[in-house]
Amino acid sequence: MPAIYPIQDAFVRGELSPRLHARASLDLYRAGLAVCENFLTLPHGGIRKRAGSYYVGELGPGSFGPGVTGVVRLFPFIFSADQAYCLEFGELYLRIYAYGARVGTIELVTPWPEDALDGIQFVQSADVMWLVHPDYAPQVLTREAALTWTLDEFEFDDGPYKDINLTPTTLTPASTGSLTPIMTNNTTPSGTVADSAASANAYLLFDGDRSGQYNVATASGWTSYTFSAGTKVADAYWMVAPVTGDLTGAPSEWTIEGYDGSRWVVLDTRSGESGWSAGEKRYYEFTNKTAYSSYRFNWKALNGLTTLVIAELRLNEAGDGQTPFNLTASSTTGINDGVGFKTTDVGRPIRLLGGDGVWRWAKIAARTSSTVVTIRLYGHALPDTSPITNWRMSAFEEGDWPSSVGLFEERLALAQRYAVFLSKTGLFEDFSTGEADDDALEFRNAGGGQANDIVWMADADGFLLLATAGGVRALSGSGLDEALTPTSFKNRKSRTFGCSYIAPIDAGASFVYVTRNRRGLAELMQNASGRFTSDDITQVSEHIPKKGIVEITYQSDPDPMIWFPLDTGELGGYTHQPSQEVRGMHRHVFGGVFGSGDAIVERALSTPGQDGPDDVWLAVKRTISSNTRRYLEIMTAPMEYSTLDDAFFVDCGLSYSGSATNSLSGLSHLNGQSVDVLYKTGAGKWFVAKGRTVSGGAITLPNSATCVKAHVGLPYDGTVETLELDVGGKDGSLVGRRKKVAKVILSLFETDTSGLQIRSKLRGAWENIRIPTNVASDGSITLFTGNVEVPIDDSWQGQGKIEIRHTNPTPCTVRGLSPVMEYEP
Repeated sequence: MPAIYPIQDAFVRGELSPRLHARASLDLYRAGLAVCENFLTLPHGGIRKRAGSYYVGELGPGSFGPGVTGVVRLFPFIFSADQAYCLEFGELYLRIYAYGARVGTIELVTPWPEDALDGIQFVQSADVMWLVHPDYAPQVLTREAALTWTLDEFEFDDGPYKDINLTPTTLTPASTGSLTPIMTNNTTPSGTVADSAASANAYLLFDGDRSGQYNVATASGWTSYTFSAGTKVADAYWMVAPVTGDLTGAPSEWTIEGYDGSRWVVLDTRSGESGWSAGEKRYYEFTNKTAYSSYRFNWKALNGLTTLVIAELRLNEAGDGQTPFNLTASSTTGINDGVGFKTTDVGRPIRLLGGDGVWRWAKIAARTSSTVVTIRLYGHALPDTSPITNWRMSAFEEGDWPSSVGLFEERLALAQRYAVFLSKTGLFEDFSTGEADDDALEFRNAGGGQANDIVWMADADGFLLLATAGGVRALSGSGLDEALTPTSFKNRKSRTFGCSYIAPIDAGASFVYVTRNRRGLAELMQNASGRFTSDDITQVSEHIPKKGIVEITYQSDPDPMIWFPLDTGELGGYTHQPSQEVRGMHRHVFGGVFGSGDAIVERALSTPGQDGPDDVWLAVKRTISSNTRRYLEIMTAPMEYSTLDDAFFVDCGLSYSGSATNSLSGLSHLNGQSVDVLYKTGAGKWFVAKGRTVSGGAITLPNSATCVKAHVGLPYDGTVETLELDVGGKDGSLVGRRKKVAKVILSLFETDTSGLQIRSKLRGAWENIRIPTNVASDGSITLFTGNVEVPIDDSWQGQGKIEIRHTNPTPCTVRGLSPVMEYEP
């Protein structure tokens, strides 16, 4: 029988779908595996046994809720590459971790029960994170200091709003929101009006009547209003030019000032105010948070005359300090689908169009009845208390909150079903629309022609990606590198797969997202024409994601990896370096059990690590001492070009370093479990102890051995199965022909060969790897790099498939393999 020596020196396509196991003609076949479990493919071509997981702490329940099942969700909070956190959200609580440990005893109350956790979406900027859920009011998480965190309900300033009321229902305000009352003389009804001319008619500036014009025969001077008692905050005003007469008596330069008890403080300065028309009203805003006992208008120059003439001046009291006043609806029609005002409307913005044609906004402070609420008015005082026909309720309300959130070009973006609302530039709470470039925007049917809900949003190189069940759309400015503004926008359709609600990841050169049915991953790329397309990157390994993807996270260091927990409890992995044609999928089963099956990986999250490699946080569910336990663990960094001191290959484990001891304690989280130990003696030698049972939170080493360093935790095996190797015979492919493997040559790197075994796929006997020159007489562990030849017991029915497994809590890297095969001609 002819003998051949095929070689497989690349495994970069990982575990291939069983549907491809006969496609030997494909290039990817020669770089694939039939099974890749607890090994991961490396960009360099080889496979490495995954590192273990380090125990951080027990998850849930929180102090604020019962924790129905203990389910949690992990979110990243990344201020910078040097300050990164893992956030644990559970039943009505939030805890914070960083670099393998909990941050203090911080535990914040949250509004989300367990069954709402998967519906939360978030976006972060610096020390602030916005979180949304369609059934709960948006929240803002703020890191004020290392141990000071707050979670508060997000407060909207002016919008966004529903469509303008088209029903006959009117809203009548009981007040105008003015800082000053309508004065009938200098002291009535309250407060005192005075001016620099000691005029008895100074009150005409505040009488609310355009026909009674205020005039003072001086080109400069002042008019003030002083409260009878207390202080108030002003932050806006409007002024009406003379209705009749010479308009050059209107002011051109002035200040608005507040009196703090000892001096006048300038709050607003205006100059060059010319070109007034008869009865023209101009609006002005300024920033002020201080309450004053008096305010004055101090004019410096006029537009020509030497006598000041003004029809009216109205200062607005800042809304936050304003005494709420009634807003009465003529009926419930048009309000909350005919229900009228609801108790849940408290805090909700409402927009009102005054009789002067200018929109104001208010916030509902309290609900009195279905037709009466009290409000605080913001911006500018109303001209009068006439019934208001044109009004708009906030677009968001109880049970109908935004479902996704993003940041784009310094705007906060919120999506509600298939509508998108973007805030003013740099003002994340302000959604008031307009025509200025920095005004807020709204797109009522941003999802395109189909009424598909927007399930997530992401900023991608000048585009705001809007993901729907029908595909991805791209929102941007209308021109190349043009900013998105109210007058410059474009909403492009892309030829992409539909999306699930699971947030995507930025994988460096592209975005990767979960497809609509949660059974695949798609890579989103931008082509030369600027349009987005997507490819199914899991097709060659479709049997793995078809188990149902729970979420995805991206690890960039030390190797580019996408991690995704599956509905089955396995952790899917995907080595993703498309520039080098490295796209390999692998599966990971974690040590321990849940019920009668394997441990369940429920969540995975990657954050920048403290010392280089990213931290991969895992939420793992196991049965411990007959009870269900959920633990937070960190997948440790791989041992690379190092020593066994860094070889952590156990799950849910801990490390010890100290004086020589025979007993290792602190393991109460693993009581009753069988654990493996990699330990170092005082002489500097490393040994493996397997199957030690944790009792009372401790174990003892066998044979009275002592250690100064140890890694202890739940064991796991790494398993690899090759495809039917094929190099082609004289008359065609060898696939399907009878073959027999006599031996295998393995190329290893930094591998503990005492834990390495190999066998043919058909035969059941595992062959231990024995390298006499690398075996210590005392059984201590040494690492081997090089080639080793292993004879195996095979059959002519074996099809040339071999299996490799590694069972010790030590490292194993396979760079390549070459079976020596005989085949049927």
